[in-house]
Amino acid sequence: MIRSLRIALLTFAVAAAATAVHAQPYPAKPIRVIVPAGAGGAADVLARLVFDHMATALNTTAVIDNKGGAGGILGTEAAARAAPDGYTVLLSSNTLVITPSLYKTSYDVFKDLAPVGLVASAPNLLVASAELNVRSLSDLLAYAKRTPQAVMYGSPAVGSAAHLTVELLGRTAALPMEHVPFKGPQQALAETLAGRVPLTIAGVSNALPHMKSGKLVALAVTGSVRSNLAPEVPTFKEAGVSGVDVNLWFALFAPAGTPAPIVTRLNEALNAALRAPAVAARLQALAFDPEGGTAAQLADAMRKEAPLYARIVREAGIKAD
Repeated sequence: MIRSLRIALLTFAVAAAATAVHAQPYPAKPIRVIVPAGAGGAADVLARLVFDHMATALNTTAVIDNKGGAGGILGTEAAARAAPDGYTVLLSSNTLVITPSLYKTSYDVFKDLAPVGLVASAPNLLVASAELNVRSLSDLLAYAKRTPQAVMYGSPAVGSAAHLTVELLGRTAALPMEHVPFKGPQQALAETLAGRVPLTIAGVSNALPHMKSGKLVALAVTGSVRSNLAPEVPTFKEAGVSGVDVNLWFALFAPAGTPAPIVTRLNEALNAALRAPAVAARLQALAFDPEGGTAAQLADAMRKEAPLYARIVREAGIKAD
């Protein structure tokens, strides 16, 4: 009888302790934010800016974990395999939905990650060296018609969103293009500034100083609207080529299986951060547009873009390095 009573009391104590742990309000410890790229890049800057505000709102701290390598696969894999408890999240770009078309991954972005919300987007500019002597997208198309060889363009990397954007332009406008990959946007931009690679795709903030100096000519901007930082540059549609309206975007994810209330809490904190005037102003100064919205809207964007990028990779015969 005494032994049975002790077992019953021990069982009750364990159950009570477990209930107390689960009853702790989320978050009860720091949140690990995996950035699948090196420090100082766009995703890293966004993670630090946004989570500085989110951590305060959530009454916790955030630890940024830069886990670059293999085109973002290593960091994404770590996030996908993390415990689904809300204490590990991933901040990644839409490279996330491109990678499966180029590499065999151990994870499925649609099954192993839970969308939380869009963070920010950024348009890219198609820019030409001033030495190419073209002033518009129509000038470039005319130049390509009278030039026997394909027009060279640089991008930050094989399979990057920038690379696939120009491939989409080439296929949409029947423009013969030759890709010259580099190890980062600054290298690609430098080669175009030097006139060695006549075209490149660049972020607005990177290209703007060189546009003002006259060393680069912006031909068109991705996205459905013009950039506030370069309002004189037409969209691709306005310049005469429809369908090249894909922007670079960054979003927040949790491991699949993360409880819905935690995903909702993270989404609410994210949207609050993006509405904060200081955060929004800083994002816009960096040529990012604050996004926000629901987890479902992020999931829709992923489902829309993944087959588009897969088609470009397939039709252009793009192979990973």
